[in-house]
Order: sequence, then structure tokens, then C-alpha cells
Amino acid sequence: MEKRLILAIVLSVLIVLGFQYLAPRPPIVPVSRAPATAIGQALKQAEIAQPAVPTVEETELKAETDNYILTFSNIGGSIKKIALKKFKDSQAVNNLDLISLSKPSEYILSISSNSNPEIDNAAYIPQVKDNVIIYRLNSGNLLITKKYTLHKAKYGIDLELSSKNTADSPTPFSYRIVGGAGLTETGMQDKRYVEVTADINGKALGFKKPKQDQRTINLGVVNWSALKNKYFSLVLKPLSLTRAQFYSEDKDGVIVMGVDVDAVNIQPNSTIDNRFVLYCGPSSIQTLKELNYGLEATVNYGFFGGISKVMLAVMGFFHNVTHSWGFSIILLAVFLNLILFPLTVKSFKSMQKMQELHPQMEQLKKQYKDNPEKMNKSVMELYKKYNINPLSGCLPIVLQMPIFIALYSALMKSIELRNTGFFWIKDLSSPDAVRLPFTLPFLGNSINILPLIMVAAMVMQQKISTKTMGGAVTPEQKEQQKIMLIVMPIVFGFIFYSMPSGLVLYWVVNTALTIVEQSSLAKNSVSVV
Repeated sequence: MEKRLILAIVLSVLIVLGFQYLAPRPPIVPVSRAPATAIGQALKQAEIAQPAVPTVEETELKAETDNYILTFSNIGGSIKKIALKKFKDSQAVNNLDLISLSKPSEYILSISSNSNPEIDNAAYIPQVKDNVIIYRLNSGNLLITKKYTLHKAKYGIDLELSSKNTADSPTPFSYRIVGGAGLTETGMQDKRYVEVTADINGKALGFKKPKQDQRTINLGVVNWSALKNKYFSLVLKPLSLTRAQFYSEDKDGVIVMGVDVDAVNIQPNSTIDNRFVLYCGPSSIQTLKELNYGLEATVNYGFFGGISKVMLAVMGFFHNVTHSWGFSIILLAVFLNLILFPLTVKSFKSMQKMQELHPQMEQLKKQYKDNPEKMNKSVMELYKKYNINPLSGCLPIVLQMPIFIALYSALMKSIELRNTGFFWIKDLSSPDAVRLPFTLPFLGNSINILPLIMVAAMVMQQKISTKTMGGAVTPEQKEQQKIMLIVMPIVFGFIFYSMPSGLVLYWVVNTALTIVEQSSLAKNSVSVV
């Protein structure tokens, strides 16, 4: 029983890690497409034409809010840089440069059109008044006006894009607008969190990695389209009808996403207005909710996302009390252990009963060694006589796995833990690397302390578990226990060594509480058979 329980724990943790690596994104669901016409097939996936090099001199315009430092460009009348004032870079020194783009065709909220090929590279004329920035361009028969409205304290930028026909006859016009580009991750492990998602025709979808220099287009009504990394999002919310969402990746690895706007015939001296909202900020449900556009749906914590949100809410409550995310994680571990304690007691009693029945079970095995069917029947009758469920010993582990998976997802993507310290830990969202005055093989010049503490705690827990088994084990089982006493902590130490310190902290506290519970239950236990 002990061997199977340990194996179940190891396999469960491996499943957790495999689940996160193989399924970190929303489900890839086929998008409802237009009939298979030549045009529709061409739209599905098209080679990206090389953008024209701007022939005008670029001038920049900077604007600030409580949350942003924005750098606008006259080329395309669009945004080339976004810095977040309330978040710091990885060194926790300077403002976080969320994006910094060099290609005008990738600038945020730039537009392009087959019928007006110069509009994304032409020089727009700026006008600034308070929190409103206006860019205008005369292009052929069209007067294009891009009116940006910045909010002082709220994340999000409003864009009103007007197209006026100055000709004496109708002018057809359609365009593509960039909603996000240049969002990436520096760490190899975190690159898997860079993704494009969208809500098309009422379904939240995830997308496969695009082929280099090819644009993938998904036809349908776009509610929102998002480009995300581990902690931050660029989300474009169209407030007008659209016909498709697109995304692509260039040879430099820059992913670009946006939407295609419905083609219209603009009547003489008439104006067509399209409105958009751009969210650029932390992937925080609470912050996204403030815009009141349902953009919190862009935050995805995986299959057990509902549990993740509940645990983040509990952690938020503890943070309001302690003002420390480290202590919040500790209190979360205590809170979950209190909830699961009745199951732990039930599991302990079940294992204790099975231990005390061990001599009788061994006798039955010897008595019916040539009749396995009779032996199994006799063992089940013995279980029934003493009201034992042989699976109840694994019940707490089985029930804790969804909690652990949900917590893993929540802590891995929780913006609240980013650059948050706790005692010697500089960043709860990263391993607690402590600098060494020398270099170690395989480890380098730093060492992660928490995983080592976890290994020591697991060794202690294994020893206590071995003692609670008492003499109700065979010599073979005792040998297995000795092996697992060494193997289990090493396996878990290896798995957890590079994990975020916030998650390792939770596991250390959980292990310590388990030691206390097992010691207390063993001390106060009485014979139950």
C-alpha cells in the first residue's frame, strides 16, 4: 500500500508538469469560416508581403498617464513603444518596457490597406489637446483621422478611426489594424507562455504557432484578440463589425496580431467611424474587469481555472490582512490543510487498520496461495468485517491533485508575485537563487535554498511515515521504504528545483503541516481493530 501511495504521488506531480507543458493554452477549436471560395482560401493563410520602407522622416511624440509612458510615431500615426510605470524590469530598477518596435508595419494600431498601400508608412499630422492625441492623413480620396483618448488612472486606450470620402463618387475602403506586436519573453521556459488567443463568433480560441512569414486569418466576428506573455497582455477590442482576426510571426520572431475590418463603400462627403479599445497591461482579472468589456475572459488558468481563481481570491484576502504575498501563500497552505484535515484523519485511520490487519492478511495469503480467487474473496470479507476501504488511504492525494494543478497554474501566472520579495527571496515568481562566492558544477554561482529545505522536510516526513507503519510490514516492504526514503525527496527536489519559489514555499509549508499532523495522529492513535 505504501509503495502504491508513493508511486501515485510521484506520477501525480509528473502529470501536473506534463499537463502544464502540453496544455497551457485554451483549446484549439476550428473557426467558423466563409464558404470555400478562391478568396476565402487565400485569406486562410497568405504570404506576408514585404512592407514598403518609409520615405518620410520619423518624429516621435511622448504621452504619459498614471500607468503608461507611450511613444507615438507620425509614421502611420501609431504607437511604437509602451512602458508601464507601475511595473519594473527584471532588475526591478527601471520602468518595464512592455514593447519597443522598430518596424512601422508592426506599430500598435497602425492600419494597412490594399487599396491605399501607403497609409501605414505615410507621415500623419499630429494634434495634441489634454488627454487626446489626433493624427490625420490625406490619402487619395480619403481623409483618415485617428483620435486617441488616454485615461489618467485606467489601463486602456480608446481609438476612434474615421475615414471620410472627399471625392464625388463612392470609394471602397477596407483595412487591417494591428492590435499587438513585439510581446515576448527572455527566459526559455517562459517563452511557452507567449500566445495569441481570440474570441471569434462567441468562442474563446487558442492558436497554434504561426508559420514564419505567413499570416493566418480566422474569419468571423471578432469580440477580442489578445497577444500575451506570462504576465502581460495586449488586447484589441473592436467596437465595430470585423470580418476576421489575423496573426503572424516574422523572421525575427516578432508575433503580430490584429483584426480585419469589414469592407465598405464610403459615399461622397460621408464618413465611416470605427472604434477600438486597446488594453496593454497586466494579465489581471480585476484590472481587466475595470474596462467593462468582458476582457477578463482573456486570462486562462487551464482546466482547473475555476479553482485557481478561488485560491487567488483567498490569497488576496490574506494579503489584505498581512500585506505580504509570502505570508499569504503560507496562510493558504494552512487554510487548505484545515479543510482537508478530516480526509487526512480518515486516510490515517484506514492505513492504520490495514497495518493492524497485516498479520491476518499474510495468513490468508499463505492459506490460499494456490487459490488467488479464494484469497481475494477472503481479503475483501476481512475489509468488510472491519469496515475498511482499501482506496481511502489515497483519497487525500487524489483530491489534492486538482488543487495542486490549479495552484501551480495560478502561481505561475500570478502578476502579484512578480518581483515580490519574502525574506531572502527576491522574486516569488522565480527560483530563490542565492548568490555563492564560488561556482559549483551544474549549479553555477547560485543555489536555490527552498528546494533543499523541501527535500529535508520530505526526508523527515518519510521517516515519520515509516515509523507509523510499525511492525506491520514485511522485510521486503522495509527495504522498499528505505529506498523510497532516498528516492522520493531526490525526485521531488529535482522537479521543484527550477520552479517559482512561491510554489516551492507552498509545498514546504504543506509538508511541514503534514509532518505535524502525522506525528499528532500517531501519538494519539489507538488500536482500531
